[in-house]
Amino acid sequence: MKRTVRFISFMLAVMLLLPVSMQAEAEKTSGVVRVLLTRLKVTDQLKISLDGSYTLEGIAFQRGSQLTVVSGKDGLYVYYEGMSMKMGKQMTLVRHETEEGLENGIRFNGNYELHPGDLKLTADGGSIRAVLYAPVEEYLLGVVPYEMSDSFPLEALKAQAVAARTYALKRTGSAKDYDVEDNTNDQAYYGVKAQNKNAAQAVRETAGQCGYYKGQMADCYYSASNGGQTDLPSHVWSKENPGYLTMADDPYDLQNPESVVRSARLPKELKSNDDLGALKEPILSALSELLESKGYDGDMEQIQVMGIMDAETALPKYHDSPSKIMTLLRLFLTVKARKLIVEEPPEEEDISIFSVIKDDAPLPTDTPAPSPLPGEKWSAPEALSDPVLVTLDLFPLVESALNLSINSGSNEIISIKETSASFILESRRFGHGVGMSQRGAQCMAGIYRWNYEQILRFYYPGMQLETVSYTAQLQPKLDARFLTTPGPAATPTPRPTVMPVLSTPGPQEYKVKVTNIGENSYLNMRAQPSTQSDVIRLLYYGQELIVLHEDGDWLTVRTDDLNGYVMKEFVQKAE
Repeated sequence: MKRTVRFISFMLAVMLLLPVSMQAEAEKTSGVVRVLLTRLKVTDQLKISLDGSYTLEGIAFQRGSQLTVVSGKDGLYVYYEGMSMKMGKQMTLVRHETEEGLENGIRFNGNYELHPGDLKLTADGGSIRAVLYAPVEEYLLGVVPYEMSDSFPLEALKAQAVAARTYALKRTGSAKDYDVEDNTNDQAYYGVKAQNKNAAQAVRETAGQCGYYKGQMADCYYSASNGGQTDLPSHVWSKENPGYLTMADDPYDLQNPESVVRSARLPKELKSNDDLGALKEPILSALSELLESKGYDGDMEQIQVMGIMDAETALPKYHDSPSKIMTLLRLFLTVKARKLIVEEPPEEEDISIFSVIKDDAPLPTDTPAPSPLPGEKWSAPEALSDPVLVTLDLFPLVESALNLSINSGSNEIISIKETSASFILESRRFGHGVGMSQRGAQCMAGIYRWNYEQILRFYYPGMQLETVSYTAQLQPKLDARFLTTPGPAATPTPRPTVMPVLSTPGPQEYKVKVTNIGENSYLNMRAQPSTQSDVIRLLYYGQELIVLHEDGDWLTVRTDDLNGYVMKEFVQKAE
């Protein structure tokens, strides 16, 4: 024991004398990214093709083995070649090394894309939760060609590979059971296709390279198109702005003809108010109030907009930066309107007491008739001498009315281009706009021949590239002697016996049998007519049911002890 204590003390002393290197610390990571698979839309059943070398709790499977995993009330079941295994709440398919050049991954539900890595499945409220444990370099093969196209210039794809690698590794070690999702909440991951050769080359030629700032791995955010200006994390997510994520003009995104742009035209000269299109009502409503305050008729039917003299955007959304996101549209309009005319009553006629009263004239009364009140009338429509300024909210009013929306949020950059006949509103920005623009990178690499390091320096100024190394390793190759059908170690669960239905169908009811499934498969009986509803019983091939009601694709059914719902396509009327 004393030797052990002395040895530990000695090692601690040595460690204290060693220089601290942030870069050395940053260079080591497991390299495994836990990916929550949402795009599969897994419910309570998942079909798996093991196109690689895999084991499940010590059971080795032949390459190409087909498994079906089912989530029931008491956990997960695995079906394989006529056998079923009860796995409990969780199970993990573990990947092993295989011969070089061979595929080594999993395919789902008959789809082509390969998913390299271990697969952890969890029973989650009657459905299956799937998390792929993917080595980051293989994970990127399923990210880069989908975040960008495989047809993008190689240097742009390299910049994407570095950004995506850094983004993923920055998030490893989360307290959750996954690090990233396979969708736009994080990065699009679809699995690996062999034909995406350019993306694979980009990943290979930047292997291990990540972005660092002041010794820490950076947040390499990116989006499809920033609309001509990068944005700040503080604007998008209320996060602190690190020094390498700045707001800057991006002429390369703006120049790229493939950047997403939506436009709408406002004519300068109008034949009628209908030429205002979807802005007719909000413009006339604003004019009505303004004109009434100036003594004109506020009736929208009586207001005529003759033209648009000028148009501009105004009032930046953010005041802490030179943001190009504006919030108001200002229109200077030439308008015709009716003016209120007030007529003075006629002057009263003086009547002399000496006036001669004709014989046939009516005698005067004691009380004279009341004088007429002042009259009111409208003038003919006339052009106002000065243009009338109307101000409209760009978000959501104008953006929605003119179909200028690109994102779910109100962060598009809307600008105005003037022609001889019209004002054209143009909306840009696809995504949050922070960090790298993929369309900007495409233009930089394709037109200006920038390399990936130049692209990254532009979008992440001050960030340094460092190469990390990975500590995780695949499990060793499997001995061919053990690549057999699962044996005694699996503890197979026998297929349940079909329950007889002894009761007799009532009026308008009839019997069906579960037949349109595999003989070793099952049909879910659910609490409600929905594939998202709880599974209340597994019904096996040949099970009889009594149908109570039909509703589209669903049948309301019962056994002797339970009522529920099944899909009509999986049953046939019993003879």
